[in-house]
Amino acid sequence: MHGRIPVLFIFLHGVQLLLSAPVQNSTESGAPWFCRDLECPAYVVVKSYENFEERRYEASRWMTTELEGSYTRAVYLGFMRLFWYINGNNAVGEKIPMTTPVITRVAPTTDGKHLTNVSVAFFVSPQVADPPKPNDESIHLSSFSAGNFYVRSFGGFALEQDYIKNIKALVEDLKVAGLPFDDQHYIIAGYDPPFRFINRHNEVWLSSA
Repeated sequence: MHGRIPVLFIFLHGVQLLLSAPVQNSTESGAPWFCRDLECPAYVVVKSYENFEERRYEASRWMTTELEGSYTRAVYLGFMRLFWYINGNNAVGEKIPMTTPVITRVAPTTDGKHLTNVSVAFFVSPQVADPPKPNDESIHLSSFSAGNFYVRSFGGFALEQDYIKNIKALVEDLKVAGLPFDDQHYIIAGYDPPFRFINRHNEVWLSSA
């Protein structure tokens, strides 16, 4: 099992690729195309702008873990904790299907050059009424209320600086549009496994104030 770790690390921190190809707008289930065949949180698009969109998300639950240290290491460790949880490291030894996206809640450092205060979370399917208790006490169940988010999307294998660049671009667009938002925390969303080299999809979310 440890042999899989480098592959997962590539998923989170791979080099940027500039490959592209046509994509579809939705799956047969009606979910966004970038959810592929995995369950993802339900939302409706409130309004589309030139470089971003406003989404209204339904209430949702997420298995969450908090970490300190550099963004890259914290996200990797957080992902692995949650990965082992869904692969049976829980009170009933149950394997739980993967969902998407993996989200990371972050705050900017004072110089705006790095991301800190990292928490990583896996979406809990509404089909799972009672998620098994984690054996790892650093993992807990979080509930998110329904709410609106401004979302900017981009492709490729994203690194910390790619997310920072897109967060700054979204912040600037929101200011120009005169739209209020929470500037204390940002959410990063990744949708793809390491073996997907084209049509990768990443997002940054800012909560509507």
